Amino acid sequence: MEQGDGSAAAAAEQQAGGAEEQQLAEDLLHRFERVLHSDPLIDEVGFLHPTQFNSLGCGQDGDSAPQALELQHGYFWCRDHKLAISAEILPKLYRAARDAYYSSRNAPLPATHLMSHTKALLILCPDMLTAWNSRKMVLLEKYDFTKLKDELQLCALILSYSPKNESTWSHRRWVLKQVAEQHQDMAELVEKESVLVKEIAERSKMNYRAWRHRCWLIPYMTRKQVLDELKKSTRWSELHVADNCCFHYRRSLLLALLDIRENREDSLSWESETYLLWKEELRWNEMLIRCYQGRESLWNHRRFLSQWWIQQLLAVEKTCPSMTSQVDLFIIQEIGLLSECLNDPVDEFEESHVQAELSALYILWISKQVPAVKGKLEERLHSVSIMGLKDVLVRACRPEKMRPWMNLLGLADPSQ
Repeated sequence: MEQGDGSAAAAAEQQAGGAEEQQLAEDLLHRFERVLHSDPLIDEVGFLHPTQFNSLGCGQDGDSAPQALELQHGYFWCRDHKLAISAEILPKLYRAARDAYYSSRNAPLPATHLMSHTKALLILCPDMLTAWNSRKMVLLEKYDFTKLKDELQLCALILSYSPKNESTWSHRRWVLKQVAEQHQDMAELVEKESVLVKEIAERSKMNYRAWRHRCWLIPYMTRKQVLDELKKSTRWSELHVADNCCFHYRRSLLLALLDIRENREDSLSWESETYLLWKEELRWNEMLIRCYQGRESLWNHRRFLSQWWIQQLLAVEKTCPSMTSQVDLFIIQEIGLLSECLNDPVDEFEESHVQAELSALYILWISKQVPAVKGKLEERLHSVSIMGLKDVLVRACRPEKMRPWMNLLGLADPSQ
């Protein structure tokens, strides 16, 4: 009998402890939501070890109201739009936010409750797609530009500590699309988005998702914005020559300029401007190739530029034949660059060898992508004491890359 009474007492004590734990978690969530509501301009979040709060100053969280639980004072800190959360409470806080979201999702409560719970939950777990979808449903009920701007603020807050979170980038694009469909002026928003991506790219290297978002914005840009973006990204690209993302962005901008040209009445004038722009891009790319050896992103960019350039020169020669072939002049220039790369002195880091291989693959790629210039390439290669495409392969490429190119160009020895 005594054993049964002891088991019942232990169960009751455990149940009381669980209820107390749940109440603490709910109180933490309530306080967290109050902090978020009191400062809607929070732009950074950090999850800190409990001991780090000593240096911040416990209790300096922007809320002077007395707390029933003294322990809560060291869990949140907010000042100057910067929020810190103690990592000690994250599991409890997440479970409380998740349970509150599930309870409010189908409950007959005001939408503000659902938005408050999902905001807290997504800051803790931005991959919760159902929470993002719930916010979409609320925002779709009535178009409100102010609320959509708040949504962009939330996305920026999450991206400040999780810059590669695909769910957040996707939701951000959805919000921008809602704004665009209401025929809002997108120029200012696009400008702010570009600045945001640049800042995130500075902090998070090789961030493909951020740059893809920037490419997604291009159709919403004006002609002036496209040109400005091309100009502004030049310096950034020069400082990050190994980051292919920024060069992909420049390629997207250049292609956008071609589309703009096709839709303009003064297409002839715009076409000449585009040619000058493309020519300057080729010159700039060559300068970077000479300065930074062995950077594959630079040679990939040159492939894109050269293919379009040669096609345009061939089209012009068909319509307006002249004594001097511009295609020949360009091929001579590229062969000269190849010869220089093949003859660079060897360095201790073997960058010159990588440069030679990349330049050879570039020439071979042109001969394959633009068959019309393959004969011209072969002819001009002899003028710089190179026997031909096969000799370029032997001199510059590693064996594992040489054989596939031999087969691709029809240069392989049939007896082998």
